[in-house]
Amino acid sequence: MVDIWRKKLMIAKTINELNKIFKFFNKELFDGKLIEPIILIQGKIKKHTLGTCSNHAIWQKKDVEKDKRYEITLSGKYLNRPLEEIISTLLHEMIHLHCSLNNIKDTSNNCVYHNKRFKEEAEKRGLSIAKAKTIGWSVTTLTEETANRIKEIKIDEGAFDYWRNAFEIEKEKKKVVMNKYRCPGCATKLSSRKTLNIICGDCNKKFETVEDKK
Repeated sequence: MVDIWRKKLMIAKTINELNKIFKFFNKELFDGKLIEPIILIQGKIKKHTLGTCSNHAIWQKKDVEKDKRYEITLSGKYLNRPLEEIISTLLHEMIHLHCSLNNIKDTSNNCVYHNKRFKEEAEKRGLSIAKAKTIGWSVTTLTEETANRIKEIKIDEGAFDYWRNAFEIEKEKKKVVMNKYRCPGCATKLSSRKTLNIICGDCNKKFETVEDKK
């Protein structure tokens, strides 16, 4: 139980720093006009996706109709990057939030392809944007001026010491052992993750285990 609370506290510190960064750049780059979102860290986002921003307010405070929040999510898999790159991703999602709040259509193709309107809004607010073939004007880096301002936030960089090692998890999944079987009568073959004890329906003989040849 103590270990679970330590892990929750670890992620809470990271999210606290992300909120601090959000508030700083909201004031400096957006005139404080962005609605503060719910910021989350998740392990499972679309493959190669660094972060996401909901395109409408999906959080609602109980009994307060007007208190609705958007959601910004960063991938735990990519928290092992340099701090500047993580901040670049957060700012990228803040641009999407700005566009949603101001009815600016900044993407197409199910929110995958970033158009020139996204590029224009991002370059007004401390980001350099490059184009990629399938996702458009989406490749994001901080301008030198924006990067220099990070020192003003006094970020606790220790809050970003942990990341979700999805590569190791994927390797573990690939190690699943498949049991192979063969009918001695008709030579029908099959495989299963489970241990089977079955009879062939064609020749009424019991399937035999087949050992892998090394």
